Amino acid sequence: MATTKLSQNKSLLHDITKLSKNVLMQDIFYKAIHLAKSSSNVVLVGEIGSGKHRIAEIIHKNSQRSEGPFHTFSCLNINEGIYKDAFWGQLHIEDNQLILKYDLLDKTTGGTLYLDQFSELSPSFMLKVLSSYQKGCKHIFRNESDQKKPRLILSLNQELYHHFVHKSIWKKILDKLNPVMLMVPPLREHREDIPLIINYFLEEIRAKKEKYKHVEISTHALLACFNYDWPGNFLQLKNAILQGAILSGGQIIKRKHLPFTLELS
Repeated sequence: MATTKLSQNKSLLHDITKLSKNVLMQDIFYKAIHLAKSSSNVVLVGEIGSGKHRIAEIIHKNSQRSEGPFHTFSCLNINEGIYKDAFWGQLHIEDNQLILKYDLLDKTTGGTLYLDQFSELSPSFMLKVLSSYQKGCKHIFRNESDQKKPRLILSLNQELYHHFVHKSIWKKILDKLNPVMLMVPPLREHREDIPLIINYFLEEIRAKKEKYKHVEISTHALLACFNYDWPGNFLQLKNAILQGAILSGGQIIKRKHLPFTLELS
């Protein structure tokens, strides 16, 4: 048994080193993968574009819900109508019977619901969303196993998190969800991962578009990316690589194909 566990840990550590070369990020991935085995709700805190969505997907893929759906719901600019359509129970007629259905919960049954930019909501709206989630889960999954109920992962902007963490809304969120928290550092604090992340984006681009299936990045362009501070984090890096792929005609991305601010770095 001990030998098996040691082998599993070695395999896990090997997988984690493929995800990051940074010790801090490796620790975060390690915690995320172990956390995935539980049913705990999760709160991810970090700057916009710092890779919280990626962490949420890793939690989902390593959980017992991995065969179920992973659904992202953006909380940015939602209004009362969008909220009600997504979270409130709606009456439907099926086989001549009235059935109460919850759109968002039905979409994520047995899976993971990721509430992106949850911290953009007002405190009252936050509580509305969480109360509707709990009410819907209680109604739909009252006779089902916990694995049927969607796991909830919240994304919080680091700046806004520090703004309301000492307010009553934060205690109410903790009381309602009893979540586990992970703090996600910005890209500039683990820049040694930039080559790995760029390769991930390039593979994505190659897979999506036939004309870009041979796209690569030059050493000089890679170095320019490495030396840049990336205030926009993953999102800015992804956009830079996509621009490079387009301007290079799907061939080799050079420094001249990168955004102007990177060309000067």
